Amino acid sequence: MGTRIDAAFAQAGNGGRRATARRLADAAARNCLALAGRRPADVDMLINVGIYREDSMGEPALAALIQEDIGANLGHPPAGGSGTFSFDLLNGACGVITAVQVESGLLSSGVIRLGAVVSSDVQPDPENHGAHFLRSAGGAMLLRWDDSLTGFTDFSSETFPEYEDLFTSGLVWRKRSGIRVPRQGTGRNQMTVTVKPGYHARLADCAEEATRRFLTRVGMSIEDIDLLIPSPCAAGFLDPLRARLGIPGDRVAYTPEDLEGTHTTGPIAALQAAIKSGRLEEAQNTLLVAAGAGITVALALYRQTPP
Repeated sequence: MGTRIDAAFAQAGNGGRRATARRLADAAARNCLALAGRRPADVDMLINVGIYREDSMGEPALAALIQEDIGANLGHPPAGGSGTFSFDLLNGACGVITAVQVESGLLSSGVIRLGAVVSSDVQPDPENHGAHFLRSAGGAMLLRWDDSLTGFTDFSSETFPEYEDLFTSGLVWRKRSGIRVPRQGTGRNQMTVTVKPGYHARLADCAEEATRRFLTRVGMSIEDIDLLIPSPCAAGFLDPLRARLGIPGDRVAYTPEDLEGTHTTGPIAALQAAIKSGRLEEAQNTLLVAAGAGITVALALYRQTPP
């Protein structure tokens, strides 16, 4: 018995209407619920893991807005009844796996029956081409408890702080130049992103190291993994990682081209591809791997075996 994936849905932020993190997350959540044949009221916990938002908006918590938009148990739950608890969890490209771990613990204890993980990112500063480093996208996945199959069994997260300066992002204050106009601010916050040479190579190195330690801890080897689901968070990450681990291409779930370069949505996009192809259902042991700034690596083992 264990935490099972009920449905996963991801989509790129294409189209004429300006993509916002909130709209992308709303659409992904609604489509995922429809895919699973579920109602918004069925969701007991909603965790949003998206990082980058339009205009670098940080507050309010996006999870609460998404919950309101999709109509998931608004207001206080009735006496003796249940509602939906929502919050933001920010762990970069590893956020999805971290949120799955949190919800797995609550599903196993019976505190919740259906959990939702929602992600979305957009270019935070369209005017600053130095901040154009990700593909706008949104994703959502539903998790439930299943007594017949194992599901998620083990998780791991490692940080390699010696490489923390290879990828940095943050807000800086840019003073407005020229003549000051009444009712116009003196400046604005601008997102800056710095990616140093060697970042992508170190991502693969750290992911390999963390993966081998994780498999040793759970008593498995690379040969026991039937399917690798990596996050497509950075160009040049997947192929070096696959080569270092010695996993053939036919045991890797590749993300569709329109969802390559996604950030927090990456693991959901890769999962969606594996589900659509039927490969997730066929694999006995599936390993999810995500890596991002920090450098932080998150892993999750998903089994299709009976308890």
